[in-house]
Amino acid sequence: QSWPIAVGHAPWVEEVWSNYISNAVKYGGEPPQITIGAEQEKNYVRFYVHDNGPGLDAQARSRLFAAGTRLAQHRALKGHGLGLSIVRRIVERLGGEVGVESEPGQGSTFYFTLPIAQN
Repeated sequence: QSWPIAVGHAPWVEEVWSNYISNAVKYGGEPPQITIGAEQEKNYVRFYVHDNGPGLDAQARSRLFAAGTRLAQHRALKGHGLGLSIVRRIVERLGGEVGVESEPGQGSTFYFTLPIAQN
């Protein structure tokens, strides 16, 4: 099955995927289970990475894409808390949006949108 085609700059989009997938492995369940996909909407494509991690509450979700954010339960892991803020800047520069859908105990779905390619 082929995915919808979106407009973007390949090295930047690769960086977004790399961040989302590495976070899903790092923060996912044991063993990590990851689903990736794409859905075509009206004028954009929504790409996503779903993991089986512990999930996030509303307060954590609201802070995730800010520079320097490290959630308390993950501070022992390596990193500076910049990855998702960089992802947000990249995607916004490409005309899209980022977000996360998550509830505690339900895993998380991180997504980004990009404008759909016109034929």
